[in-house]
This record gives sequence, structure tokens and C-alpha cells, in this order.
Amino acid sequence: MYERILVPTDGSDGSAHVALQAIDLAEQYDAEIHSLYVVSDDLLSRLDLKSHDAIEEEGERAVKRVQSMARAHGVDAVTELREGDPADTILDYADEIEADLIVSGTHGRSGVERRIIGSVAERLVRHAACPVLTVRLPETDVTVENADHAEDLATKALANDGFAADVTGVERQLSVWVVDAEDDDGTSLVVYVDPVTQRTSVVKRS
Repeated sequence: MYERILVPTDGSDGSAHVALQAIDLAEQYDAEIHSLYVVSDDLLSRLDLKSHDAIEEEGERAVKRVQSMARAHGVDAVTELREGDPADTILDYADEIEADLIVSGTHGRSGVERRIIGSVAERLVRHAACPVLTVRLPETDVTVENADHAEDLATKALANDGFAADVTGVERQLSVWVVDAEDDDGTSLVVYVDPVTQRTSVVKRS
């Protein structure tokens, strides 16, 4: 049913939750993930060169994070960084790669950004040539409610992936538990734990 799944990301905490939903579908259908970060034209017009470079670096980290999560589940992932109007750029890229599905969050970090991402999601639903799955950040049905439970799930995931690692920190971000760990050889790791599905993703920090 799906061969190419597009996941726009803004690098926010909720992006990990959205990416996990897309990765789950990609695993089921043996599909490829495309992770896209769009640097808004409106934002660029207000930035100097140094700030522009910083935004691009943030975008690269955001798409690479999704790629690392996908690869942790055996899913191929392509990354792309573009400039332009977010909704139009996402729609154009979806047409370009002949995406079978777009998986998008319904809002960003907070405040104005939250409203912007919500507007983008609405435009995608209205104008995309392919189906659009919108993912709300979990507010109910949470099954991982405390740090101890998140740490336990992360520890099991690390062991299953062959890491003899010690957990160094656990933090509940907006829509995902982030568990930091360090392997015996000094490798820095992070485990994303979905608070609703209990799905885990082990990623080496770059």
C-alpha cells in the first residue's frame, strides 16, 4: 500500500512521536521514510547569515534524528532540507517523490509556532494529492506515566539491541520520554519511548 512515506519535521519534541507513527507504518508495509525540514522564507528574511547557518544546522539535526530512529527499526530513510513556504514546499516535495502518504504533526513547540504547524497540517490535508495522516500529541491513553517505567522500557530496549549501557538521565518532553544512556565503551545513546504505545527507538548520538 505504501512505498514512500513523507514525514515533515520541525525538530520539536513532538517530532519523535510523529516519526514513530510513520516508522511503524513503514515497517508494516516495507516502505521508505522521507524526512523533510523546511526553512521558512519568512523566517529567513529576518535572519543574518550566522543565524541562517544555525537554522540549517538545526534542520540537519532534525532530519538526521528521524533517519537514525528509522534505521534503528530497519527502515530506510532519506533526508532533505529545503527553503520556502512550509506547506507549499512539503506538497511540492511529496509530488516530486510520489509520496504515498504524508505523516504530519498537528502543532509545533508552543505559541505562534504551534499555530503555524497547525495551519500547515490543515493545508496538507486540503491540498495533498496523497493521503495525509495527522498525529495529535498524546493527551490521554498514556501508558508510560513516570520516569521509572520509561527507564525500565529503555533499559530493555538497550539490552535487546546489544548495548551494555547505564541510564544517565530520563526526561519527559512534550510527547515522548527521552532516556540518555552510555555504553561501556563510552558510546552516548538516547532512547525515545513513546508514552502511549511504549514503542522504543535506540539511537547513537552523533
